[in-house]
Amino acid sequence: MISKILSFIILVPIAIVLIVFCVANRQSIPVSLDPIGTLPQLAFSAPLFILLLGAMILGVVLGGIGTWMTQAHYRRKSWKRKYEVERLRREASESEAKLRHLQEERARVSGPSGSTSLVTSRAA
Repeated sequence: MISKILSFIILVPIAIVLIVFCVANRQSIPVSLDPIGTLPQLAFSAPLFILLLGAMILGVVLGGIGTWMTQAHYRRKSWKRKYEVERLRREASESEAKLRHLQEERARVSGPSGSTSLVTSRAA
């Protein structure tokens, strides 16, 4: 609940500033992708706010891709550890089942005769 209120308090002013920025920068500006200026085919006009917002979005996307790629080894380690933990849990449950089975067999082999003799001797 508090995080929603905090997000609202932070995001609403950012949204207002962004809307004011977009309204204030509607004029078109020429953009040329030719550093020498000899090819007019590589030039276009676009509103300034679209260019700046597009550059910010592109930067966020490229930064996210870069971060995702640099953290690949952490994801790989996590995946390996996850399956190792599952394997160890499976082995532990199999060991517990074997132990239970051995204890049951030992109880059957030693038989209830030893425990009943104590009961009968106490009763007598």
